[in-house]
Amino acid sequence: MRLSIKSLILATTASAVISGCMVVPEPVEPVVEAPVVEVPAAPLCYEVTALQMIEIPAETKTVVGISLIENPPYDPIEQRTSQEIVIKQAEVFYVVTDTETGSQTEVTNFCDETVETGPVGPAPGEALGAPEQG
Repeated sequence: MRLSIKSLILATTASAVISGCMVVPEPVEPVVEAPVVEVPAAPLCYEVTALQMIEIPAETKTVVGISLIENPPYDPIEQRTSQEIVIKQAEVFYVVTDTETGSQTEVTNFCDETVETGPVGPAPGEALGAPEQG
């Protein structure tokens, strides 16, 4: 079989034209999905029995009062009384402890709405108990 140069050139040109017309697909970028991190859901409310109660006691100071009553012809009558006065009110709050790190976080969303937090007890300036005679 004999091929002429003319036929060879014609066949080469035809194959070049046909291959040039073929559709070359565009490169598709790979889709990278964001990693899913599962965060444990915090409860909507906390039971007080599952929490640790922290109580900061009230700061108090003792005041002494002296009463002097004139009592002629005798010596005056002197009476001393001491009493505890609240300077800073006591506070109560609840915390949940992280089991992994040991850190504590204050909790304010309780399932029981009657839980009392914050300042409790006698207010500043109020007396604790009855005066003691001295």
